[in-house]
Amino acid sequence: MEFAFVMQCCLVALVGVAVAAVFSMIPGLHIYNVIAFTMLLAFAAIDLFKAMDPLLTTCFIMGMVVGFAVLFTVSSQFFQPCDDSFRSMMLPHERFLYEGRGFEAVMLGGFGSLIALLLIAGVFPFVTGAIGLLRELIRPHIYWILGLVSLFILISEWPKDHGVGKTVGQRLRDGWGQLGMGLFVFAAAAVLGMFVFYNTIIPVQSAFQSLMPVFIGLFALSSQIMTVISRAKIPPQHYASSVDAATHDVARGALTGVVAGMFSSLTPGLTPGPALLMSAHATASAGDKQFIIGGGAARVLYYIGALVLFFMPDVYMRRGGAAINISLFFVPETTEQYYLISGIIALAGAASMAILPLFARMCGAITQKVDFRHISLGSMVLLTAIVWGVTGWRGVVMMLVATALGLVPNFWHTRRIPLLAVLLVPVSLNMAGVGSKVAIWLGFR
Repeated sequence: MEFAFVMQCCLVALVGVAVAAVFSMIPGLHIYNVIAFTMLLAFAAIDLFKAMDPLLTTCFIMGMVVGFAVLFTVSSQFFQPCDDSFRSMMLPHERFLYEGRGFEAVMLGGFGSLIALLLIAGVFPFVTGAIGLLRELIRPHIYWILGLVSLFILISEWPKDHGVGKTVGQRLRDGWGQLGMGLFVFAAAAVLGMFVFYNTIIPVQSAFQSLMPVFIGLFALSSQIMTVISRAKIPPQHYASSVDAATHDVARGALTGVVAGMFSSLTPGLTPGPALLMSAHATASAGDKQFIIGGGAARVLYYIGALVLFFMPDVYMRRGGAAINISLFFVPETTEQYYLISGIIALAGAASMAILPLFARMCGAITQKVDFRHISLGSMVLLTAIVWGVTGWRGVVMMLVATALGLVPNFWHTRRIPLLAVLLVPVSLNMAGVGSKVAIWLGFR
């Protein structure tokens, strides 16, 4: 591979990081939405797209994925504060924000991201055979692994009301109100997922993005609606020159994140949320700092690590929207290409980590000058426009249905994690070979 071409790959990867930094300012936006939008632009200028070397386009997308994986949570950290009147619990990074320590939370997550990047770029190239073997061992068992994850989500629902009613019936109703809505959300999300997999209303030409409006509705748009109606106030933030993190917090948090990231990246249908929840139990992780560090590591391993599996010799696993989009125009063939991608990840990761403190300071400064509700309102308009542009009006209808379901946990003070049944249940049933039968039973085929 010529030196000049490698330099071109590095340059376009850095451009991808810059694009990701711009889009990371929009709270709730997902990297796969950005890639879908980018691919639309690429196919609109198809002649220019064809003239480019496919590996250059791949390096550009890799730069976007790396930049987004490191930076995208910063806008959510600062621009989507928690209104505890609508939530069953406040997450650690949200508590940090209200204590004026939002910058510290970002940097703690950055520790986890850095450890995951070092693992992907510095260790993965030497253990491709072991990862390939692990993938082959897991593959026949994915259906029941996802089934157990779903069961864990269900049994980890618990009554959050202390039962202060005067009668047994009142206490029973108080306890089962939130608990029952959590189970309802899981069941409704599972049915919605089966519908999208087997009888989606998305136009055929946009079918590869059929999940996009659903995920935007369930997680992004519903969160932004809650932000717009929120009564929360963001206090002035403190920007410390150092972060107080004990060695054992970094080590245990990183261990939790690595376990969760590897688990979710190798298991189709699994996302970092439930994987991190389960790995925290498995590794006995405790404390806000360990949670935030683990989250940073898990996200990077999920988004970047899962994509790297597509290029890795002995694996070549096409996992996630980024790999699916890249496979439309490029298929890895040599070990040399994998080493190039590993180098691109190291370069893009270093650039993203260098940007992270400045990016966090900028977001924190914006919260003191611009009402965060206006940011979320603009983000809602932009996301709706993207869904309309990619999937048409039918996608917008699907998004609105998903948004209504995504709002239920907020108003009933239950958890949002049961919403992930939209992916867990269909994939588990399909892997078990009974997805079609269930879809027929539901009337979707």
